[in-house]
Amino acid sequence: MTKLWHSDKSCAVFAYIFDMKNVLLIDSGSGGINILKKCVQVCPFCNFLMFCDDKNLPYGNKSKQLLQEITLKNLQNIYQFFKFDIVILACNTLTSTCIDVCRKTFPDIVFIGTVPAIKPALEKYKPEDVLLLATENTIKHNILARKNKKLTKKPLNKLAELIDENLDNLSVLKGYLTEELQGLHPKAVVLGCTHYVAVADLIKSIFKNAEIFDSADGVARRLKSFVDENVENFQVQIMISGDEKQLPKFWWYFNKN
Repeated sequence: MTKLWHSDKSCAVFAYIFDMKNVLLIDSGSGGINILKKCVQVCPFCNFLMFCDDKNLPYGNKSKQLLQEITLKNLQNIYQFFKFDIVILACNTLTSTCIDVCRKTFPDIVFIGTVPAIKPALEKYKPEDVLLLATENTIKHNILARKNKKLTKKPLNKLAELIDENLDNLSVLKGYLTEELQGLHPKAVVLGCTHYVAVADLIKSIFKNAEIFDSADGVARRLKSFVDENVENFQVQIMISGDEKQLPKFWWYFNKN
């Protein structure tokens, strides 16, 4: 918030100007849009830029070093034209591999990570009843995933890419999910990749009695703690790094209920 003081012989004015924060969200594709939707819903007073790095999709099978190089380069390039105040790593894999180096490289920027909702799941269910669906990188680098040995952890490295390829017809992934998840009987399923929210209904149809946990609410609440709620306007932009023909599909997905 900026304070302005103006005075002359005729009047004195003391005013508050509420600054609309520039918020950048980064993911490899449509997964971050699920976080963006929730952030716009909870914090409709920010200037949002969603960067879908589809050129480097998927993140889940890349090395930690390579992901850090990609992410820092993207941030440096984006900052040239979008002076972000807050960055949301709208990807569990990026958060687990890159958030520390991002904070060190950009010490004046607020970084908000996205982590699997393991903690709230474990508050309601025993570890052996919880299934974590995530990429290899998230399972390997996330502290809670490593710490809880009794959690069932299922890597689905191809799923994020399959979701982006079939965003307008996700039902075709039912067979893939049924095959990958056969033999599992969880009471709770943690969606450890932001992309997986798109197929939450398909996962629910496989595990009919299981409760689904995702990270979007937690990220949005965290963002809200850093921004001024007195601004009555917001803006949303979506940018992609790869095939520009994919942009209408991402906009359609953002506007989809």
